[in-house]
Amino acid sequence: MLSSPTFGARALVSPVCWALWQLQPTSGIIQFCALALLAISAFPLCALSSSAPEGQPRVKNVLVLFSAVQYSQSTLDLIEPPIRARVPGPITFYDAYLEDPQVEEKSYRESVSETLRRRYAKVKLDVVIVSNPAALHFAVEYRDKIFPGVPIVFVGVGAGDLKNQKIWPGVTGVASPWGFRETIDLMLRLEPDTTTIAVVAGDTLWDKGFVAVAHEELLRHQDKVAEIDVVGPPNHQLFNRVAALPPHTIVLFQAYPQFANQPEFGTWDLVTAISQRLPTYSVFPRLCINGCIGGAYEDAIKEDLWTAEIAARVLLGERADNIPVEYPTDLQVRVDWRALHRWQIPESALPSGSVVLNREPTLWERYRNYIFATLAVIAIQLLLIFGLLWQRVRKQRLLSVLRESEKRFRVMANTTPSLIWMCDQEGKIIYLNERLLAFTGSDPNGGYGELWRTSVHPDDLKIVSDGRSRALKSHESFAGEYRLRRDDGAYRWIFDVASPRLNGDGSFAGFIGSAVDITDQKMAREALEKVSGQLIAAQEKERSHLARELHDDICQRLALLSVRMEKVTQDWAAGQTPVGEQLKQIWQQCSTLTTDVQALSHELHPSILDNLGLVTAAKGFCREISEHSGADVDFTSSNMPPSLPREVSLSLFRVIQEALHNSVKYSGAKRFEVHLRGKSGEVELEVSDAGVGFDAVNLKAKGLGMVSMQERINFVRGRFSVESRVGEGTKIIVSVPLIESQERLKINE
Repeated sequence: MLSSPTFGARALVSPVCWALWQLQPTSGIIQFCALALLAISAFPLCALSSSAPEGQPRVKNVLVLFSAVQYSQSTLDLIEPPIRARVPGPITFYDAYLEDPQVEEKSYRESVSETLRRRYAKVKLDVVIVSNPAALHFAVEYRDKIFPGVPIVFVGVGAGDLKNQKIWPGVTGVASPWGFRETIDLMLRLEPDTTTIAVVAGDTLWDKGFVAVAHEELLRHQDKVAEIDVVGPPNHQLFNRVAALPPHTIVLFQAYPQFANQPEFGTWDLVTAISQRLPTYSVFPRLCINGCIGGAYEDAIKEDLWTAEIAARVLLGERADNIPVEYPTDLQVRVDWRALHRWQIPESALPSGSVVLNREPTLWERYRNYIFATLAVIAIQLLLIFGLLWQRVRKQRLLSVLRESEKRFRVMANTTPSLIWMCDQEGKIIYLNERLLAFTGSDPNGGYGELWRTSVHPDDLKIVSDGRSRALKSHESFAGEYRLRRDDGAYRWIFDVASPRLNGDGSFAGFIGSAVDITDQKMAREALEKVSGQLIAAQEKERSHLARELHDDICQRLALLSVRMEKVTQDWAAGQTPVGEQLKQIWQQCSTLTTDVQALSHELHPSILDNLGLVTAAKGFCREISEHSGADVDFTSSNMPPSLPREVSLSLFRVIQEALHNSVKYSGAKRFEVHLRGKSGEVELEVSDAGVGFDAVNLKAKGLGMVSMQERINFVRGRFSVESRVGEGTKIIVSVPLIESQERLKINE
């Protein structure tokens, strides 16, 4: 009979052709016709998949080549979704199959390669994924003929298949570890009284390779067990040879299955029969069925996903030669629970981390759902009985807790500094705390009445009533300021915040509010606004002063100087009176003008303060005051630090300026004293006079000067005080801590 490959495009091959092939006809002619129909039906699909409309990405084509039809679907289901998820654009998957063991025949390979060449002649393949060693060797051998230059990614190939084999160009993949050593160690661990290990294998090329690897591993145990190789076609004769093995023999079953042929007694029947006669293990999980105990196996699903990742990288443009072959080493012992019990092997003998499959449920596992249901019914009945009894006790406790909670609320509400009130859903006052009653002078025994109408200032009553009405409709929190009459008849500003109350069922029950007296805060805010206005007025006054000085004095003198210079120029040009004396007068006027401009600039911001420090600047200013006012200003300094923070120096200098200006202007004295002293961590300034003095109690009424000095000292965290009495002079005392001032300046920077 003629054997041919099975192939097709996923979800595109004609169902009729596929059905003809699956019939596996006994006539070679019928099978050839089915193969021809399958190839003819696929040609239009090849052309369709290899071309793409202009402007769209080209369809990528992937051929998956198997050497075992039985397991192809599970492999395709694992590798196809990850590749489609990783690679953008359309992808067409094709699959083809080789027949074991006919692939070992040269004529069969030549026939299949020619069929595949014709099949994929018009398809531009991007990658070929091969499963199992036979498919890998076939693809490498006939790549130049079928799909020249196409990268190959393999899976299901054992690391032993690649031993002493140099990886071909353009080939990469995942090499599965062979667990011969681990499986043999497991066999001897679970069967310690073993004297013979029988290696049962078929007569294919791959079976011979498996026997050689098993023999190599069994040499490590030759001093403990003997090896018997039972090799041949999987039939009754091979089983009879196994059945005649001596006692204390265990079987390592490695007969490669033949999927193309379905004999009366084949590989699966052989492993089933042997597993009933002798303890049987296998290196390959697909051979360990129907009574086989188990072995050490790789994670096939993980390797398939790994292969999909490698294939996706190739489809994305990465060269296969740049992707090294992956050699996973993790093996896991998996055993069949039923086989363990059949051969009376305790689970405690298994290595740590072993997986036990097909475990029969225990009595508890079988009936636990029924037990849980019964216990649940009993528990529900007990809970209902207990709940009925507890309900009465709970009700009494809740009433007690409610009374205690109400008591605590009243104590808290009456001791809080806020004014607490509550109203119902219609806005009627139902509670006022003692502090609010005392504030308004209401009679606690006379009912709460209409607090809003009787105590709120008439000018604020409409705003309060409208706000309360809106809140009662929307059931939302509200807040506001209004004037409330105190018991002494004075109206005080109140800030009131109210939130909705809810009943136990979530319905609206009214509002609870908390109010505080903010009259002092409003007065302080107004005072601050007044001071701010005074500061702005002072700034404008200073600007006006500068403008007058510049316009009425400096500018007039400059104009006069310009006229005199013009006259001197004209006289000199006419050869008249000598100009020497006139130039000298002009020079004197310029010098005087320069001095006046410098004094004006110095008053605005003394540059000497930045260049030479506070002591020099203060000393110079005192000298200027003496020269201009004719008063005697005595300046002294002691233990002053070599340098001070700029803001400290400027603040102290401005205090000296303001204090001396005020003293000269208002004190009536002719002698003043200024003392700067440095102490541990602070600087002290004292400015005093022996003038008329004033009442220091009313310091705030003395104008903006004192406020300005105090604010400057507060800015640098200093202390400012004024000592003065009428007729006894005035003394201003300032103390500035250096450490706190420096930290404040760092924060501001």
